[in-house]
Amino acid sequence: MSAVSAQLVIIGLPGAGKTSFLAALWYLVQHKQVDHRLELKDFKGDMKYLNQIADLWAEFEPLPRTNPNTEQTVSMSLNDTATNNSFMLTTPDLSGETFVAQLVGRQFTASYDEFLRGSSGAMVFVSSVDYRKPSRINIAEPLIEEIGAVPNGDDDNSTSVPWDPEKMPTQVQVVELLQFIADRPYFKSPFRIALIISAWDSLLEEHTTPATWMERELPLLAQFLESNRRLFDYTIYGVSAQGGDYEDVDKLTRMLPSERIMVVGRDAKNEHDLTEPLIWLTR
Repeated sequence: MSAVSAQLVIIGLPGAGKTSFLAALWYLVQHKQVDHRLELKDFKGDMKYLNQIADLWAEFEPLPRTNPNTEQTVSMSLNDTATNNSFMLTTPDLSGETFVAQLVGRQFTASYDEFLRGSSGAMVFVSSVDYRKPSRINIAEPLIEEIGAVPNGDDDNSTSVPWDPEKMPTQVQVVELLQFIADRPYFKSPFRIALIISAWDSLLEEHTTPATWMERELPLLAQFLESNRRLFDYTIYGVSAQGGDYEDVDKLTRMLPSERIMVVGRDAKNEHDLTEPLIWLTR
């Protein structure tokens, strides 16, 4: 049996689904309710925190937002049942506000920078139900005229507001976060990225694929990744860690907690195996 170390960073804006993924992953690797390739051997870190969010997840309770002042670093020793290889997976559960601060302040925290230096890949989360779309100029201009705003802001009565980087479209923010990584002096390409489109259960009736959805809804991000394959080796997954809307508890309670997990994508082979993005990132 061979052992390797895999250090991965989790990236995502507030509400992107990072903590739900971690809660479901922790529950999955501790139970044998469904088939999954990675099994838990050992753990280092705050098990109390993981147990708390996993218990809330299993009981259909909303998960707390990660507090920037109490961010956790998780290390799991996992064994791949298909290859019998084991590795230590280390990843921080960073708050979405941490990444917003990067966009606004244009700088990393020292701890994030140090962790990124030793990372071989990342899971990048984008919510399919909570993302900011861009406003087209041909739509915005009539609205500006209707409310009487002066586009250049020269008039004393102008209703224009200062530029706020937090209001940038989601795809622009994610591209910025990836460019920050590529600009680091220690960056080594190709850097692996598993792009996770969360709340995938909300898109089932569209009968679409993760790649097609991203090309339609986040075309800038799709084009950025495709044109920078020399920098980023990426694949895309649609993931529902919760399994559905918690308001539909009757449906969800008919399934075992691990059966609620949904993973789709070109590289996905087991729809309930939340470890598949990790396997792709570490292979």
